[in-house]
Amino acid sequence: MKKSLIALAAIAASGLAMAQSSVTLYGVADIAVGRIGDANGSAAEKATRTTGAQSNTNINNGNSRIGFRGVEDLGNGLKAEFQLEQAVRLADGNTGGNGGAGGATFARQAWVGLSGNFGAVRAGRQLTPTYDAVAVYDLTGTANYSPVALNFGYGGGSRTNSLFKYVTPSFGGFKASLGYVFEDNYTAYGVNADGKSNAKGFYDIAVIYQNGPLGVSAAYNYAEVNSGWSNKSRVENSNIGATYDFGSFKLAGSYHYNDVASVSKYDGGPSTGVTHILPGIQGYSLGATVPLGAFSLTADVVYAKDRNELTPGAGKRDGVDAVIEAKYALSKRTFVYGVYYRADKKGPQFENTFGEQNNYAIGLRHNF
Repeated sequence: MKKSLIALAAIAASGLAMAQSSVTLYGVADIAVGRIGDANGSAAEKATRTTGAQSNTNINNGNSRIGFRGVEDLGNGLKAEFQLEQAVRLADGNTGGNGGAGGATFARQAWVGLSGNFGAVRAGRQLTPTYDAVAVYDLTGTANYSPVALNFGYGGGSRTNSLFKYVTPSFGGFKASLGYVFEDNYTAYGVNADGKSNAKGFYDIAVIYQNGPLGVSAAYNYAEVNSGWSNKSRVENSNIGATYDFGSFKLAGSYHYNDVASVSKYDGGPSTGVTHILPGIQGYSLGATVPLGAFSLTADVVYAKDRNELTPGAGKRDGVDAVIEAKYALSKRTFVYGVYYRADKKGPQFENTFGEQNNYAIGLRHNF
């Protein structure tokens, strides 16, 4: 009898432990039909990625993905958490990479951390604090066709590898997000002859206020780069923005000052001498969303310009990009969207985002 009671207690304890742990399978399925002129990729990609099915392109609402989230209750308010997320391209079933076109399996998210009354600490590949700040006021919900994202690139990219990130608890609507990547882990700007990083670490901080209809955020990040001939250059990116929901409509605006708009290349540094490569970008955004029941209409406009000349005497590029987005919710998890994006050929990011001025699509997104 005693052994039976011990066995029952063990089974009950095991059941309790299982109840305190959970793993969730989630994802996004998004596909559209439309026209996009994407100047990136090979000649074959340019020829095929124009009119027709669009999956994980700049004219989709978002990249399709599949992921796993897990949490374990450790007691006393402490939890262990993890997230693994990979892209899936619905047009051909490709997986891996951020957009499902090869590369790392879990390139979208791969981190583990602890959370509690002190906030949350995470380590691994994850969204940056600067991304957290932009997400507060981006009216498209950081969609692939967000003109803020396409022109200013979340101040150096939405994700980074080997990131240590701390998010504070919310104090009356205020919270901060802090990120750091060690010097030897941060290779976004290349490596030296000894294989070590060219950057002296990477720092990122965001301050966020969200309370009722008002959302305000600001972010700053930098990395000190060896840009040639032992010269040093501090690559800096910053942004500030706000949104206010009046009920019948929502307004949002932002300002961005970037040395680099994408971690795939170095766009900052001194504007003269051997260290100069390409100028940074700065500009503004202004937009509005009008909800009409299950339907919503969003218009967002961005003005972006070069901070420095490409070469002495060449002048500066500047232009205005605009997006119009219509969404109709079929349920809480599924919506149909229509989007038109006008890319300015004179703008500094035109060839990096679109190869056509007029881009449009009608799509379906399902969140599961």
